[in-house]
Amino acid sequence: MAKKKSLKGLGARYGIKLRKQYTKIHHQLKETRVCPDCGSKQFGRDAVGIWSCRKCNFKIAGTAYDVKL
Repeated sequence: MAKKKSLKGLGARYGIKLRKQYTKIHHQLKETRVCPDCGSKQFGRDAVGIWSCRKCNFKIAGTAYDVKL
């Protein structure tokens, strides 16, 4: 049975609940997304709440860790 790769940097600190929340948000932030304008997979976060496509320069405002269209 394969384990999920733990995130480096937290170690055994901060308690299991906060480490699980951090892991969930981190994986949600780093997943690949499709641009709603051109359909490219080069869509990512520039800053908190600002998402843009690197191919067509389409920009959209969203939430901090995900895009809600």
